[in-house]
Amino acid sequence: AGSTSPKRPGAAMPGADAPPGEIDGAGSRIVQVDRTTGLVRTISGAGQATALVLVRDGGRTAGVVTVDSDSEPASAPRVLALPPAPRRAWDEGAGASLGASVVLCTTGDCELLRSAVEALLAQTHPDFELIVVDNAPATGRTRAALAGLEDARLRIVEQAVPGLSWARNTGVAAARRPVIAFTDDDALVDPGWLVALLDPLASDPDRVIGATTGMVLPAELRYRAQRWFESRGGFPKDDVPRVWTIGPAPRSVRRFGAPGEGGPLYPVTTARVGAGVSMAYRAEALADAGDFDVRLGAGTPTRGGEDLDMFARLLRTGRVIVHTPDAVLHHRHRRTAAGLDAQIRGNGSGMSALIVKSVLERPATLLVLAGRVPGVAARLRPGSERVAGSDDDTPGSLTRSEIRGFLEGPWCYARAARAAKGLR
Repeated sequence: AGSTSPKRPGAAMPGADAPPGEIDGAGSRIVQVDRTTGLVRTISGAGQATALVLVRDGGRTAGVVTVDSDSEPASAPRVLALPPAPRRAWDEGAGASLGASVVLCTTGDCELLRSAVEALLAQTHPDFELIVVDNAPATGRTRAALAGLEDARLRIVEQAVPGLSWARNTGVAAARRPVIAFTDDDALVDPGWLVALLDPLASDPDRVIGATTGMVLPAELRYRAQRWFESRGGFPKDDVPRVWTIGPAPRSVRRFGAPGEGGPLYPVTTARVGAGVSMAYRAEALADAGDFDVRLGAGTPTRGGEDLDMFARLLRTGRVIVHTPDAVLHHRHRRTAAGLDAQIRGNGSGMSALIVKSVLERPATLLVLAGRVPGVAARLRPGSERVAGSDDDTPGSLTRSEIRGFLEGPWCYARAARAAKGLR
């Protein structure tokens, strides 16, 4: 459930309006190393115990390794030992030929909003528009935060009804290009993010690929809560290409990546496919799948699940989703234990609400889920990494919060459905 997020669009960055979290003695600085160009880029951190290094070869992702912080990342043995990143089966750089709309939803109180927009405007893609959806227009915060950013590619549109799905649907309606990409106001995209995200779509003449997802890495690991989030899986960060389908992949795209393995609840839930902070869709595929469900997502009682729901619905139309590890962005996680606990609880309620929706719409889903119980039980057994986390000090209370959220999900969904019905 790592790709669902209970914070409303644009909610203040962790620590922005609360006491800072506990500084982590085992934290990591975040670094990128391109072994082809020799470029070393520090994303965040100084004086921490280790460095989390994204290793690239000419823009292709080779992998992610952790090294001692006092070593030079470019010459660290673990960095040098990674096999070269293979050439992709798609035409690298072809994404620049596709016109795109990028949608970013916010309520304007995220301290990274301006930096997120500036990073988007610095994309190497030559033909895109940036639509910022102001989901709290009465406050004036979004326009104030972006004051002075004069760029013909940037538009601000308004959606007064709170909720990430409402905001995303508004962005889709405003989009004028054949591909629509999404990111968030607490994420910093790499300059080549959009081109890389669109490469598989541009290399698919049969148009069977309906969407793509990218790699989401932390922007900082300075606080214990941030490390704990990563310890429990964080956002999906597969470092190899994947092809996600229901049933066999079409022959024309099988070479694009290894088949995705979605876990015991796939394709009812799609947490491993990607995250809403880094995804792109053909506009026609979104039209076929329908609107983002306003009963799900940040800003509603369910607190999450709208991105996973859209992935599942698109797959059910027969289209393919391709994950590319070369579309990289860095997300700043919650800094405080309380903020992380709320997020994990929202992950649980969003996942449960998504399952309830699936069962109500397709009762036969119950039979599918019944056969998956042993697999779910194995993931949740005491001592498993999904429960305990990969770090010894990851609090067990996070799993309890996720279970509480999961149990309250059906009631959250009922409340969200009533609210959405009234708003419609």
